[in-house]
Amino acid sequence: MPNRGLRSPLPPSTPAGHLCAGLVSLVVTFACVWLSIFISRTALSGGERSWAAVFWPETGCSIALLLLYGLRQAPAIYLGHVLALVCFFPLSVHPTVGIESTIHAVVSAWIIRRFFPAWTILPSVRFDITLIGVGGGLVGLPFAVFCCYKWEGVLPATDFFWQKVLIWWLGETASVVAFTPLVLMICMAEVRAERRRAGEYLAYLAMLMTGAWLTFTFERNGEPVAPGILVMAAASVMIGLRNGTAAAVISNCLFYTSIAGGHVIQASFAGIAPTADQVIIGHCLLLNLMATTLLVASGNFNQRRAENELRGVSTRVLNAQEAERRRLSRDLHDSVCQTVQAVVLQMKMLQHVEALDFDRHIQPCIAELGVAVDELRQNIDGLRPELLDRNDFSGVARDHCAAFAGRHRIEVEVCADEDLPILPVAVREHLFRVLQEALANAVTHGRAKHIRVSLRCEAGVFVFSVKDDGRGFDSACQRASRPRYGLRTMQERAFLTGGELAVESTPGAGTHVTLRIPVKALTAATEGDP
Repeated sequence: MPNRGLRSPLPPSTPAGHLCAGLVSLVVTFACVWLSIFISRTALSGGERSWAAVFWPETGCSIALLLLYGLRQAPAIYLGHVLALVCFFPLSVHPTVGIESTIHAVVSAWIIRRFFPAWTILPSVRFDITLIGVGGGLVGLPFAVFCCYKWEGVLPATDFFWQKVLIWWLGETASVVAFTPLVLMICMAEVRAERRRAGEYLAYLAMLMTGAWLTFTFERNGEPVAPGILVMAAASVMIGLRNGTAAAVISNCLFYTSIAGGHVIQASFAGIAPTADQVIIGHCLLLNLMATTLLVASGNFNQRRAENELRGVSTRVLNAQEAERRRLSRDLHDSVCQTVQAVVLQMKMLQHVEALDFDRHIQPCIAELGVAVDELRQNIDGLRPELLDRNDFSGVARDHCAAFAGRHRIEVEVCADEDLPILPVAVREHLFRVLQEALANAVTHGRAKHIRVSLRCEAGVFVFSVKDDGRGFDSACQRASRPRYGLRTMQERAFLTGGELAVESTPGAGTHVTLRIPVKALTAATEGDP
């Protein structure tokens, strides 16, 4: 079903927008890298952990920024790396480290965009699995191996090297799980608005932090950590189930930060840096709980959104039925009923007409009845045109476009392949309504003078498109706001046909509506026709 985000993330489309996005990317990257290195060099100076091991939010934030603003923000992210590294490391280290981290984020964002090309990315289990698998697992592991080999100065064959790789890899993955959804959520009003049961959420959050504190305490004293882990797991699941996606994302970030804070406090006050085993176990536990919370919350978000969509569709169907009844009642009253009433009055007057003049007076009544029949047929045709019973939809489109062009005095061109599949009746009805809506929008809103309707098959997909030379509109802004009724109706009809609708438009360059339906779906629907 079509996305209904109240305000979705959009790629910058103006020079000022690109500049603003670049500044945001630079500042966020600089802050994340600087803070991570500062914590590791000041609080964990006695340990041998890499600065990506305990607290490294940069990877998750960079991937989210590239998903929001596009891959062209990679130079700004790289510059943020370099500026932060200048504060701590020799000049020779800056370019290479910044390039490696930036490439990691770029590759991850590019792969994720192959699965989710639309700029609006709403929470879903599919997206979460893709994010964790690609941003953390698939791309993170090779970069962890390369970075540890290059910067740790140990051979790959040693156990210590692979231990470092595991620490680095888990740190990057934890960053992706915690901070990528957070940055994406900031730009999604629909997700931000999904906050429920604030008091209950605070109780679960306190429960989560208590479990983390118990785990740290038991681990430091050499006691079993199972009670603390159980408390954290229960709190994470309840947050995902009861408090919405926004609460789950925020709790993940707080949990991630609390774990890092625990390591910092332990190193600062107790003088004990976390061991490699502690960091690995901590990150594994952290990843497990954060991923569980995120997946549960996303699954519930999808379910609630689907329920809202279903209620919305039902409401619109009922409203459309009532509106159609009112329209039909009004049309019948203003046309057929008035004509029939006039004929009745004329027939009553014929009672006083002599037989010789009867034929002359009856002819106007016959003509009026003919007009009434024509008007009645027009109303019936408006409910469901008889031409839809023809199997040749290209002929249906040609006839309708010819009549439409004659009424509006514009040029409508219809191009159709010869070997088009036979469309099921239900699909023909939906396509016809999409055609009607697209033509009406082109003339009413676009002031188009030339419209091109195309029907073709390519690579096993039936493609139906309507392209005009009208005024067009900003399709990016249209996707950001709630879709208009006409566009929303076309989207829902496309969904019912088993296809996908794309509306591309640019101010001053016209609009292009494309509906793609797999031929297999058409074949299955045809077999089900009576």
